[in-house]
Amino acid sequence: MQQDLTAFCPEIVLVAGVLAAFVADLFLSRKPIKRVVVAAIAFVTVCGAGICLFCPASSSGLLFGGMVHADAFSVYFKALFAVAVCAAVVFSYFSDEVERDRDGEYYAILLAMTLAMFLLSSATNALMIFLSLEFLSVASYVLVAFRRRDKRSTEAALKYVVYGALASGLMLFGFSYLYGLVGSLDIVEIGRGLEQIFAGGATTSAKLIGSVSVMMVFAGFAYKIAAVPFHMWCPDVYEGAPTPVAAILSVGPKAAGFAVLIRFLISALPAGTIPWPAIIGIISVATMTLGNIAAIHQNNIKRLLAYSSIAHAGYMLMAVSAGSPDGTSAVMFYAAVYMLMNLGAFVVVMSVRASAGGSEEISTYDGLSKTQPLLAVLMTIFLFSLVGIPPFGGFIGKFYLFAALIKKAGYWYYVIALAGVVNSAVSLYYYARIIKAMFLKEPVSGNNIMKRAPAAFAAIAVILAVPVLVLGVYWSPLYLFAERSTDIFK
Repeated sequence: MQQDLTAFCPEIVLVAGVLAAFVADLFLSRKPIKRVVVAAIAFVTVCGAGICLFCPASSSGLLFGGMVHADAFSVYFKALFAVAVCAAVVFSYFSDEVERDRDGEYYAILLAMTLAMFLLSSATNALMIFLSLEFLSVASYVLVAFRRRDKRSTEAALKYVVYGALASGLMLFGFSYLYGLVGSLDIVEIGRGLEQIFAGGATTSAKLIGSVSVMMVFAGFAYKIAAVPFHMWCPDVYEGAPTPVAAILSVGPKAAGFAVLIRFLISALPAGTIPWPAIIGIISVATMTLGNIAAIHQNNIKRLLAYSSIAHAGYMLMAVSAGSPDGTSAVMFYAAVYMLMNLGAFVVVMSVRASAGGSEEISTYDGLSKTQPLLAVLMTIFLFSLVGIPPFGGFIGKFYLFAALIKKAGYWYYVIALAGVVNSAVSLYYYARIIKAMFLKEPVSGNNIMKRAPAAFAAIAVILAVPVLVLGVYWSPLYLFAERSTDIFK
């Protein structure tokens, strides 16, 4: 037990941070001091958890009777969560969308959401997967509804809860049937049981129940990564949530969903059972196509980025459908690059929103290159990287996604890759709308964009833009880190 607790150090640090934030909120009465203290507690806590990840004990195998697996795979994703949440803490501090009288609650729940992502990425037991997913969902619901007086925020949270309840119910129902079939909640044991059912002489009804159960479980994962047909909550939630919350939702829970999805597919669905690569491939094409087509007609920048997020989930599912170590490495590498460029885009959105009186329309960006040229250049870097244009990090990330498919050398995989290329070209159209507004249009007379945004937002955007540029020309250390983290699946 002591060894388990030592390996569980990052999560223990996060629990301590949650308690410290609540205690500070309770005992500090002066709002300016409280705001600084709770934000500092959150930042130091996440940094401390990130440092603990790279202690040798943090990747020491199965913990607590096999409920979670502390391995290199989970360490990689936890490191991404730590970076993303550190950024979220910083720009939440400077955002006017976080209610000042509730800072303690906000940062405590943000740390709780981080803890849920840590647990979800390392869960190896069906019950632990479900509880971690619910923990993450409940924390997300609260953060989305954090602006109590904003009807859009309340509506977004309600829709999020309804869709989440449906997906969670389906997942729990699927796990219950898998337990009835196999007699175990451990995903490795589930994989062995399903292999015996599908490869052995099991009845047709047992195979049918196994297939339906797996699809129900996948519903929970698809909801978390916003894959079709469980994507419908995403645009409304991103639009209604405070922008810092929308930013972290677009990268953190999505990456956690991919982590647990990959672990489940490889451990619980070995070759010879359900042909999940083909199913994932179909969902991938549907997800990226719907996301990109729907984004074309959006005028709200946050809704546009929401549909863009759905499309990027489709791109990552392409590599998942390859069902290979190369595909897993590609998803992990792209998750890191996507985190940087998407957070950067949201920081620019926050900056423009702050200087435009709260407007989130694309028309607000008219003439941005003339009023705030640095923000216009930074936004262009992030958008071109999201498209996958060289020499930005997004191009390298997409290259590895497509390479994982091409290496499979099959007609079906070539079709998926072609769909990905076409969708990337389509995405250039709606990203170019923003670039056109920034560089080719004149500022609207009387537009509040002439007001200068907080310098902190520009500084954060620059910090995020640097690795996006560097990863476009020197990416091998990060990719090797991702590749080494997949050794457990080889």
